[in-house]
Amino acid sequence: MANSAKAMIEIDSERTVYGASGRLPVWAALAVGALMVAVLGVIDYATGSEISFSVFYLAPVLYVTWYGGFRAGFFVALASAAAWGIIDVAAGARYSIWLIPMWNAATRLGFFLVAAWLLQALQKANSRVLALAHTDSLTGLANARSFYDYLEREILRQRRYGSAFTLAYIDLDHFKEVNDGYGHAAGDVVLRSVGMCILATLRESDVVARLGGDEFGVLMPATEAVTANLVLARLQAEISVSMRTSAPGIEGLGATVGAVVFQDAPHSADAAVLAADEAMYTGKRAARGSLQLAVWPR
Repeated sequence: MANSAKAMIEIDSERTVYGASGRLPVWAALAVGALMVAVLGVIDYATGSEISFSVFYLAPVLYVTWYGGFRAGFFVALASAAAWGIIDVAAGARYSIWLIPMWNAATRLGFFLVAAWLLQALQKANSRVLALAHTDSLTGLANARSFYDYLEREILRQRRYGSAFTLAYIDLDHFKEVNDGYGHAAGDVVLRSVGMCILATLRESDVVARLGGDEFGVLMPATEAVTANLVLARLQAEISVSMRTSAPGIEGLGATVGAVVFQDAPHSADAAVLAADEAMYTGKRAARGSLQLAVWPR
């Protein structure tokens, strides 16, 4: 079963949050954090107890949490709180009873952990916002914006490596009758079921998007004409079954598919989608429920 485009979007969003190289290995983040704590401890001890160095101990905690996750941040928070307390005593701080430095260390640890938790919550919220910006809210598929991004990347890959890819434009037949006969809620059920049907039929490497209304886009990397024709014909049959199951009693339910196999890179993503859209409308004019496959360059 193909992975959902939503999952791919969440992966891209996570990479955006953590940087181009993604999340650091935990051991690397911990190593950097430990080094930061050690350097801060040396500087703190050298400056003496009169100068407050407290805010700087937060830096390694936040760094490790950002790149290594909350669990790694917890250990650095523990190390920072312990180092801060030990250096306070070593630098000459005096307390009336021995419980005070322990209380201070626990308070500092709590402060560090709250800061680390808030940072992690911010990361997750940011990832969700980025994912929603690239996801169709009804079907959970990629939206048009995200689909164009994937398509642009595929065009760049083809210009570099030369492998053909296929772009399909799918329009549902007689979908208006579903809304008119059963209501828009039933239409939404049909759209969701079609989206899941497409995902279940295609490969994990393929990208599926709802482009708007009852129109879907499919990007199949490294796919030549013979394979594309077989896969899309099977997909077309599965969509028809899915629609008839979701909205029984309406005649002619199915999909018209227009597809283009790009043996050479198109000028842009817009040009590629336009070519697939034209193939789909050629099929609509010929007969609904048809599959039109073209090859680029013509």
